[in-house]
Amino acid sequence: MAPVMQFGNVKKVKSSKGHTTLPIGSTARIAFEIDAARAGCCRVAQSLLSREPVNHAELEDCARLDEALARAHRLLKATVRGIMLSRLKRTNRARGRR
Repeated sequence: MAPVMQFGNVKKVKSSKGHTTLPIGSTARIAFEIDAARAGCCRVAQSLLSREPVNHAELEDCARLDEALARAHRLLKATVRGIMLSRLKRTNRARGRR
């Protein structure tokens, strides 16, 4: 006869990870999408420049949007890089204490 197992008194098992899970993968996808949006701005700018007469107002708007996307992209990448480096340093320090 098989023993009867009861699960009612089992406590929650703690995670071995010392940090919460950040959405790094989602953030990488956003960075990729920003890159794609910047490529779209370039295509639109090329199209605007090939027309006569050139619509300078639209070209300026396209440049402003591209600059804003570039700033957001740099900030996002730098922040993720900083987080990843700090995690690596913490991990290496923790391994050194063992």
